[in-house]
Amino acid sequence: MTRTYFRNIPNFEYVSRVSGEKNFTDYIQVKNLFKRGKLRDDIFGDLNYFERYKVIGDERPDNVAYKLYGDENLSWVILLSNNIINVQSEWPLPQQAYHDFLIEKYGSEENLYDTHHYETNEIKNSSGVVMIEKGLIIDPTWKTNGNYIEVRSSKISNIYSGDGTTASTTATIVMTDLLPNVSVGAQIQISGVKSAGYDGRYLVSSIVNSKTFTVALDSTPTIASPDLEGNEYVNFILSNTATRGNAYYYEYYDSNLERMIQVSSAQIVREVTNIEYENKVEEDKRNIYVLKSIYLDIFYNDLDDFMPYKEGSTQYLSETLKKGDNIRLYS
Repeated sequence: MTRTYFRNIPNFEYVSRVSGEKNFTDYIQVKNLFKRGKLRDDIFGDLNYFERYKVIGDERPDNVAYKLYGDENLSWVILLSNNIINVQSEWPLPQQAYHDFLIEKYGSEENLYDTHHYETNEIKNSSGVVMIEKGLIIDPTWKTNGNYIEVRSSKISNIYSGDGTTASTTATIVMTDLLPNVSVGAQIQISGVKSAGYDGRYLVSSIVNSKTFTVALDSTPTIASPDLEGNEYVNFILSNTATRGNAYYYEYYDSNLERMIQVSSAQIVREVTNIEYENKVEEDKRNIYVLKSIYLDIFYNDLDDFMPYKEGSTQYLSETLKKGDNIRLYS
């Protein structure tokens, strides 16, 4: 038998708001839409229960449900699997609706090709270490203001969090070389540390000595004192605006080549137009996860257990009905 979403939702008796109603004790039954179904947390967080799916063309949730489950009425399973509440904004738009949305937002076809933002290209050194991450959104003036950014890349001699035995979010980094001219608040990027929780972009928290500093990690790593393989780096990002002329470029020290490398602005930054940006947002909506059909019965059973009202509330009438207070009687 087809499982419709609204079949699972219990009712709520609400004082009648019918225009001109004189009897303040009359109630009407409505669906309690605040009792919203969801996938159990242990299922929702486990990709083994799901498979990836790409929405094709103007497919709607009911089209996808019919294709995967043989029942278009299970579109609500597709939506709940992706925590989609507003279909109009969170599901890919039909082609004509998408075009109308673009024109309404940007005003004209011509404006679709104006610059929306600039993004970085990925830059690696000769050892394959990422010096600049791909896709970092930057202000347009970052490309054109003549700034000079220098990146000093230095090998890590030792890295640990907490006291080296008990991990914490405070990481201490000991460098092979002397620290460049950095101070508290300077931006650094850690690369190549195999243990999860260390690689990333951070701000210097403190300077311990000429080779040692600390940062605050985003989370506590799994290993307090990871083993190093000799390819772990810190990129110290230094900025100034005065002495390098008009051409913007990026410079870092490549320890493998033992020399400074300059990268031109044209290699670092790419322009992203309004239409490119919106197309990517729309394309990301097409990549969804769907609950595997073999787990549908588990989901149904969870809903059957979650949706009914439980005894104990003063509003409780039955498993499928609660009655709200009549606030008109107290006004």
